[in-house]
Amino acid sequence: MTPQILAIAMAIILLFAVILLLRSYVLPEKYAVIWIGAAIVAIVLSAWPGLLAAVSHFFGIAQPINLLFVGAFFVVFLLLMQVTLELARTRDELRRVVQRVALEQEQASHDD
Repeated sequence: MTPQILAIAMAIILLFAVILLLRSYVLPEKYAVIWIGAAIVAIVLSAWPGLLAAVSHFFGIAQPINLLFVGAFFVVFLLLMQVTLELARTRDELRRVVQRVALEQEQASHDD
């Protein structure tokens, strides 16, 4: 098995895994978009390895693998930002719920 065929097979497996996780409601849609995009890019770059060299040459990057690492870093950065925003939203929602429960308990204790 050539490295190109292996890369294509792994990228297709990644795409199917993301779709299965999405269909079984394990992976939320907002995260699946980035993973599906990354899998499609991996399939395209695996199928046409000269494309990575052409794109890296266009941007003036000496080694195509460096462009691949920059792209992977960008995807991980987007995922990290998305998770951080979700955590901030959850924290704010939790604070509001706790404040509401505390007010209800205080009102209930005053009513007794």
